[in-house]
Amino acid sequence: MNPADYGVHTNFRTMPNGEVRLGLAADDGSAYTRTISAADAWQNSHYHTSYTEIYVVQTGRVVLATLVDDALALTIYEAGQHFIVPAGVAHNIFQIKDAVTHNVKFGGDDLTDWHAVAALDDLVQSLKKKELF
Repeated sequence: MNPADYGVHTNFRTMPNGEVRLGLAADDGSAYTRTISAADAWQNSHYHTSYTEIYVVQTGRVVLATLVDDALALTIYEAGQHFIVPAGVAHNIFQIKDAVTHNVKFGGDDLTDWHAVAALDDLVQSLKKKELF
């Protein structure tokens, strides 16, 4: 079996914040990613116009930051919990060191549907673990 015959390829990478991301990505833009944190760190704030994302916390803790109508919300999730980020919602994830999460992105078909949100980065990037938990 060749995954490429089904429009699927691997997407393994190390992010600038040290996270290891082990993923499968499909030609239609849907994707699965297992993220393993090397340090306490924020990701990059963004939103998708057509994709919904489901996150599952396997181990550790994460903080979901959302920005809706200029209102910042921070929610803590622990191992065994999950959450959904609907299309159009600006969000960012803070994962503690050694946390493992699973992410499924689905619903769209535009491979370029990732839009940075500098305003949310400005609000959260300076927040550290001791301030969040």
